[in-house]
Amino acid sequence: MVLKKNTKGFAFPSPFDIVLILTVFVFAGAVILSLKNGNDFLSSIQQTVFSWKDGFFSLLEFTLQMMIILVFGYALALAKPVHSFLKKISKIPNTSLQAVLFTALITMGAGLLNWGFGLVVGALLARFVSLAMEEKSIACNSALLASAGYLGMAVWHGGLSGSATLKVAEEDHFLSDSIGQVTVDRTIFSLENLLITGGLVVVFLFILLWLNSKNQTVEKPKYSHPLRPIPVGGFLSKGMIVGFLFLLVFISMIWSESGSGLGFLNLNLVNFLLFGFTLFVYRDLNSFSEAVGEGIKSATDIFIQFPFYAGILGMVTQSGMIDLLASLFVDNANSDLLGVFTLFSAAFVNLLIPSGGGQWAVQGPIIMQASQALGIDPAKSILAFAYGDQISNLLQPFWALPLLAITGIKASQLIRYTAWLFLGGFIYLMFCLFFFFS
Repeated sequence: MVLKKNTKGFAFPSPFDIVLILTVFVFAGAVILSLKNGNDFLSSIQQTVFSWKDGFFSLLEFTLQMMIILVFGYALALAKPVHSFLKKISKIPNTSLQAVLFTALITMGAGLLNWGFGLVVGALLARFVSLAMEEKSIACNSALLASAGYLGMAVWHGGLSGSATLKVAEEDHFLSDSIGQVTVDRTIFSLENLLITGGLVVVFLFILLWLNSKNQTVEKPKYSHPLRPIPVGGFLSKGMIVGFLFLLVFISMIWSESGSGLGFLNLNLVNFLLFGFTLFVYRDLNSFSEAVGEGIKSATDIFIQFPFYAGILGMVTQSGMIDLLASLFVDNANSDLLGVFTLFSAAFVNLLIPSGGGQWAVQGPIIMQASQALGIDPAKSILAFAYGDQISNLLQPFWALPLLAITGIKASQLIRYTAWLFLGGFIYLMFCLFFFFS
């Protein structure tokens, strides 16, 4: 296995290493369960291998959906008009506190729209604001700014690009046989999610205000990542016309489904809108292709790792492990505590599986089975999972790598502040879910 090294020489497993390690552990667990059920060793090995193989390509549609939602969000953030806009507004703050809160608000807003878009916009804005403050000779903590620019990844799963919330809104998602279709008006646009997510934004702002008051200084960032925005085409270029047609189709869809509220939204429709909107913004087909190419590079890990997560799903489902794990949830949590248990477990598993979609594929069936056993509305448990998955991104180095490259901040400097943001946000969510499930 290839281990990545940080700047101090310590080695830690790459995300691909982690999914391979998880595969080995789950494989061993499935074999042990098969032996306990009376099968001989060779039959247990064969049965588990076949379960892994059967599951390996069972989430191809989900894999592509996750790649698309990242690729187009990433591509939008690379557009020259977006760069120009971010540079312009980066000059608005006139104090260090304004700079930090301004960066956080814009980043969280972008993250709620699309997590890939928020990830890149937050990184770019943190860099531009830091440079603008330097030009004004105003002292500013660049590491704290970078932390504010990472907060989109701590709120994204309650927004418009949530992996779990949008997937279960499809009629034939991989859990539809057990929980049916859970539309977005019960999750993303529910009053509970709007209040909890809005409150989380406020909590983060107060923590940043406190962190900024400590006046800790860090060394000046070293920018090694060049920022090359991708130019867009002229008015009424082919890409703009095609993108406009996409948008017309989407608007007509909204019009035809107006009687059902927002319940018709799902991953495919969101990705359809993103595809058309990105085309519309770039206008020129060559620029669009270039931007999408850059975005695809960022989706490499999803492309490689999702089949392995699907293989894990196949093993835990066919071996009976899913029933065992779900019973552990039920035996150790009542209906009031299931939300808190789900928050804890999702936050922990996210440290091992840094993809919200991959994590939902593995953990979703267990959570849903426990919810059904306790008579809990699946929408509530899906939201609890979403909050746990997003909050521990503040401790997860995987998605922070683009931000570190763009801002020139070291991981050790970033975690000094994101750890406090995680702690405050986690405690807030824990209390919210306790009362939400009561």
